[in-house]
Amino acid sequence: MERAGSGGAGAGDAATIMSTAAVAPAARRQLEHELLYRAELHQQQQESRGGGRVEKRKRRAMKNRESAERSRARKQAYLQELEEELRLLRAENAQLRDQCHQLKAAAAKAAEAEAAAAEQQEAAAAMEAPTLKRTLSATF
Repeated sequence: MERAGSGGAGAGDAATIMSTAAVAPAARRQLEHELLYRAELHQQQQESRGGGRVEKRKRRAMKNRESAERSRARKQAYLQELEEELRLLRAENAQLRDQCHQLKAAAAKAAEAEAAAAEQQEAAAAMEAPTLKRTLSATF
């Protein structure tokens, strides 16, 4: 299986690809790898028109290296996604813990206020309790 546009790796290809100064390191490695692949494939095509066992083995090894490189890149991207998700979940967890502590404090304060109000009500009721008073009941 041949890649599209892998007819040869000329000096123009290298200058075009490497001239991008603002390329990320991972993308730069991938571009360099692509250039090496094209150069090796071009050399193999030049050396053997019609192919042979050695060339097939070299091509297979090259494809295997490429596959391994793509696999490592996918794994790295997946790990970065998981790390980002972990960071977000930890932040959410901390926020929810803070909210829980605030709600518990508010509930305790409300229960304390309710108990104080009930105590005041009992004290007020005790002061207004009916008392016996001495009265004159004789008509003299």
